[in-house]
Amino acid sequence: MIKAVIIGCAHMHVNEIALYITEAEGITLAAAADLVPDTPEIVKARYTRDWNKENIKNNYCDNIYDDYIKMLDTEKPDWAFILTENKNKPAVVEECAKRGINVSIEKPIAVSYEEALKIEESVNKYGIEAIVNWPVIWRPYMYEMINAYRLGLVGDLKKLYYINGHTGPLGAGAKHRGVSDTAEEMTDEARSKTWWYQKNQGGGAILDILCYGAMYSALLQEGDAKSVYAYSDNLNTPYSDAEDNVSAVIKYDNTYTVAEGTWTIPQLVLPGGPVLMCEKGAIYTKKEDGVCTVLAVDMYGNPLEIPKCEFPKYMKNIAEHLTYVKKTGSPLTKEVTLSQNMKVMAILDAAKKSTESGCEEKVVCRA
Repeated sequence: MIKAVIIGCAHMHVNEIALYITEAEGITLAAAADLVPDTPEIVKARYTRDWNKENIKNNYCDNIYDDYIKMLDTEKPDWAFILTENKNKPAVVEECAKRGINVSIEKPIAVSYEEALKIEESVNKYGIEAIVNWPVIWRPYMYEMINAYRLGLVGDLKKLYYINGHTGPLGAGAKHRGVSDTAEEMTDEARSKTWWYQKNQGGGAILDILCYGAMYSALLQEGDAKSVYAYSDNLNTPYSDAEDNVSAVIKYDNTYTVAEGTWTIPQLVLPGGPVLMCEKGAIYTKKEDGVCTVLAVDMYGNPLEIPKCEFPKYMKNIAEHLTYVKKTGSPLTKEVTLSQNMKVMAILDAAKKSTESGCEEKVVCRA
């Protein structure tokens, strides 16, 4: 049995992580603890850190600590699921690593490539395991899409396009898995006190939303990314010092990715998944009533039959996957591995630098 704890209630994904751990066989949620924020929040509305912590206590685990280090020393868990502000991840990983505790870090791995290197250094120094959770990789439609592409249905990828977004993590109508209700109305001042809208905490649309496009790009494009040209702006979030929209062109040797992240578009109008433009056609998703369907066409627009594939239980979520890997000795899916996420962070780092310099920036990933 894997003994797990949660560190951090800053990220609303903590609600689904707690749900998945308690539902999966072979893993148990022993305790949870939050960190003290640099800026105190002024309301306890749905999806804020205090609300998240209370939700966990009431529904999943009532063993809540005020100090996560005390929790680690007392509980001595096998794995810690980290859902802190992006800024705090290296320090928390180090505290876990020197106690021999393995870590699952909620996407993305850090605020910058240099900070990700600190995480990698702690992992290697103390010999622990580290994985990074991406909620989208556990969706059946994404498994079907990636499977169809890898079977060569439309040939090699030539261009990847992906747009992802919502009205902000705590924006109007925002809804996150693990909770049935949407975000409550909040004032601009209340939102400004949450880390999502604070650049120095790792807030903003680049790390929150563009990261998914970087992940898909690193996963599906052939070879390593060479450079990124990106532009960001704050279009409709005046209470935040971070960007709420970003567009990036990620270049490879013979292909490229166009990825966008937005906090100003209602989620229902977005396609749901990436568009894979290939040498013999395209694979894409269509969303109706919140349900995504994978479709494919040839170069003339004629529909192609998507190969059927069984969605395995071990790809249901991060907890199911981790317990399956530990039980069977099977390898981790590539998307969650530390080495793969260093590549993703290198792309995001170049994107951030490009938005600041106004120039194309090289992707630097140390082997």
